[in-house]
Amino acid sequence: MAIATLRNRSNPRNRKSRVLDTDRTDQAQLGELRRRTRQLLDREIDFIGNREFSQRCAKRRILGDPSETGTPHQKNRLPKDLPAHLARLCESALLTAGEERDLFRRMNYLKFRANRFRSRLNPDRPDVQAIARVDHALQQASELRDLIIKANMRLVISIVKKFVTPKHSFDELLSDGIVSMMQAVDKFDYDRGFRFSTYAYRAIARNAYRTITDRHKEDSRYDSAMSEDLPNVPDEDRVSALDEKEWASMRTLMLQLMNQLDRRERFILRGRFALGAHRKVRTFQCLADKLGISKERVRQLEQRAIAKLKTLVEQTQEQGVAEAF
Repeated sequence: MAIATLRNRSNPRNRKSRVLDTDRTDQAQLGELRRRTRQLLDREIDFIGNREFSQRCAKRRILGDPSETGTPHQKNRLPKDLPAHLARLCESALLTAGEERDLFRRMNYLKFRANRFRSRLNPDRPDVQAIARVDHALQQASELRDLIIKANMRLVISIVKKFVTPKHSFDELLSDGIVSMMQAVDKFDYDRGFRFSTYAYRAIARNAYRTITDRHKEDSRYDSAMSEDLPNVPDEDRVSALDEKEWASMRTLMLQLMNQLDRRERFILRGRFALGAHRKVRTFQCLADKLGISKERVRQLEQRAIAKLKTLVEQTQEQGVAEAF
């Protein structure tokens, strides 16, 4: 057994095979490093610069002790009668002015460092350590950004509550408000001397107002389209989510259930299936032009409306069976 092993090790063919395998591994690793380097070079690293970032000892002065996480330590008091799902969003403590400034300062400095390391990368000569430095700085900056976002969730909730109407749900506005707040975090200049809440309030409120205005324009466009007699346009080969036999069996019941759809869905189904005053099937493009949305969006809304109707039909049939017994 030992002789066989010795012969195997001394076989030139085996040595050559090991060399080829090593070369392939090295080439694969080199290719991956080049790909990662190009990926980092193509990435935009946005940050709010500050003169102190380029000063001597900036790292020690700004980042301080690596063991410090910057997590707020004050006790968090949640508003009374807050629903459970919203309470979870507000679990993080509010930031003091000093904590807020420190988090924004460190977050932007880490992005600055990542951008500086990135500028030294060369895809023809990839540097593992340089890539690791960029990734580490970006990861640290992302963690600080998350702390800021979590600490300001209550601000978003307090703002969007003021814009809620029967036509504009709280959940929809909250989702848009969170996105606006996240964008504000990336654009806030901590060195101007005012609190982030002042800057974010304007951004969140402005976006909520824009959302409501856009919805009003959409409703006005819908009303205008409904009041007009749609022009006669050549029918297209209609690819619908419902075949003709299935549609015929559901047509009467669907007319009774149409009121449970939203306005756009009713408008699209009437045009697509020649219901009510529409005597001809309308193309997706025709309806898209009337509603001011894309052709693909009209197709998606049609499919969503049909899915809703199918569910309503099934529920109606189940209720009928239950009543019969």
